[in-house]
Amino acid sequence: MCIISKRPIAQKTIPMTYSSDPADNHSQISHRFIQQADEELAASDHLQASEKAWGAVAHYLKSIATRREWRHNGHRDFYTIINRLAEEIANPQEFATLFESADTLHANFYTDFLTVPEVQDRIENAKRLLAILEEHV
Repeated sequence: MCIISKRPIAQKTIPMTYSSDPADNHSQISHRFIQQADEELAASDHLQASEKAWGAVAHYLKSIATRREWRHNGHRDFYTIINRLAEEIANPQEFATLFESADTLHANFYTDFLTVPEVQDRIENAKRLLAILEEHV
């Protein structure tokens, strides 16, 4: 039996404008996904909200890695990217903690172990991480 959600798709999502620059595309996807995370949370779908927020972080890291010609083919590569970027950030411990918080959202998508308030907090952490990346990198 296949269940299809009857929830309407949000109409306010940032439209995607593809570029010839893959790094720019990843950045656009990141902005779109973090907005969709809020929309999914508002629609009471904390699992989709979790994955959209994680996807926003992952795509922004792919954007940076593409520009710097760093490997970004798998989940382990994100930790390498974060460790390299932490050397450039004023507060590397907070930076790493914010990333680990975002990473738990990815795990939550598969295992549903976070409460809604915990998902909300981690989405806010993902936004803080994205703001640090945009400001400092």
